[in-house]
Amino acid sequence: MQIAPLISYARAYYFQYTVILLCSIFFIYSEFKLVPRWKTIKFRLDDPRIGKKFKNDELVSDVECVLMAVLIGLIIASWYCLMKSHRQSIRKLAGPWLNNRPDWLSKEHHLFHVSIICLALILSINGTLTNSFKLIIGNTRPDFLDRCQPDLTQIQEGDPSAYYTAQICTQKDTRLLYDGLKSTPSGHSSFIMSGLGFIYFWQCKFILGNPLRNIWCLFLIAIVMISRIVDHKHHWYDVISGGFLGVSIVIACWRWMFIQKRIPSSILPAPVSI
Repeated sequence: MQIAPLISYARAYYFQYTVILLCSIFFIYSEFKLVPRWKTIKFRLDDPRIGKKFKNDELVSDVECVLMAVLIGLIIASWYCLMKSHRQSIRKLAGPWLNNRPDWLSKEHHLFHVSIICLALILSINGTLTNSFKLIIGNTRPDFLDRCQPDLTQIQEGDPSAYYTAQICTQKDTRLLYDGLKSTPSGHSSFIMSGLGFIYFWQCKFILGNPLRNIWCLFLIAIVMISRIVDHKHHWYDVISGGFLGVSIVIACWRWMFIQKRIPSSILPAPVSI
């Protein structure tokens, strides 16, 4: 196949590619370089909400969560769209998202391309917004005091309700300390909701069969979200806000890629005949 048709086909999605690239760069940069406003965030040493024990062994690690969000959707889309033996399981394809499909490309391959773009948009935008909210809000995790290891010589005697900043912390691992100020929203919740929420909708929309058989996606989402509370990494409202953020991004990107609005041919009113 010649390169020119591929370039022409890809050009129709250059804006989406750009958004994915920029959001991915920001997500990686903010994850490893940016820190919350740790000098101004105040907390109390007698606050039971942040006095949980730090758990080093997580039920679902950061890497495992991201891999589930990315690979499960990628594998399922590849299974149905790229393997001829399973294409009969795909519903009859129709919709405005097919408008950019060239004649030389099958509907199934076009569906795979659009689906992967949509998934990449969801995950990259979710990463950008999740980290932005974490840095702006700067909320303390349930295990923050155990991470902090406060300097007892700086504690005001006789005033357990006094407020302190992270400057009294003796924790030498600054990455561990700063991560303790990134509680809201839950990144695990937003990512697992983004990745598995998308593939849940995708299977219900494009794959034949009873939609109830896709409910395993929702169970896996719930398990990951609950694990963050069990591991003392997030408050209940962190998990809910992360899940809400994830599903909101799924809906927005789904509408962008699969339910495109028709653009009127002219913004001027039609001429009135007399």
